[in-house]
Amino acid sequence: MKISKVALRCLVITAVCLFYVNRQIEIVKLSYKLRDKEKMLSEIIDRNRVLLYNNNSLKAPQYLAGMIRQNELNLSLPDTTSVAQIKIVRKKQPLLAQATRTSWKTSFLDAFVPKAEASLNLNRIEGFIR
Repeated sequence: MKISKVALRCLVITAVCLFYVNRQIEIVKLSYKLRDKEKMLSEIIDRNRVLLYNNNSLKAPQYLAGMIRQNELNLSLPDTTSVAQIKIVRKKQPLLAQATRTSWKTSFLDAFVPKAEASLNLNRIEGFIR
């Protein structure tokens, strides 16, 4: 009888220890994944900076003038016969408040649906941007 109690206690202690070790391993795995995602985010932000710089430099008037000179483009102002006049008609866009209006049925059903509570930590993201 004493041996079975000791064996049972050892089994319970072993199970608890295995559960604890398993949780610690999962935490380490998640930290590795988080580090990889942060590294990827940093690389994407760096690539975005390079692309924005390239885009702005390609749009610069000095660059465009140099390319026109280099390619020997003979540009001139168009005559009146080659210019078409078009009239731009803009549609009225609905106000945002009107677009987000919900009916009482939808509001009633939303009471039974759990809301997502996600937040964005801007301080952490700004650390990657700088």
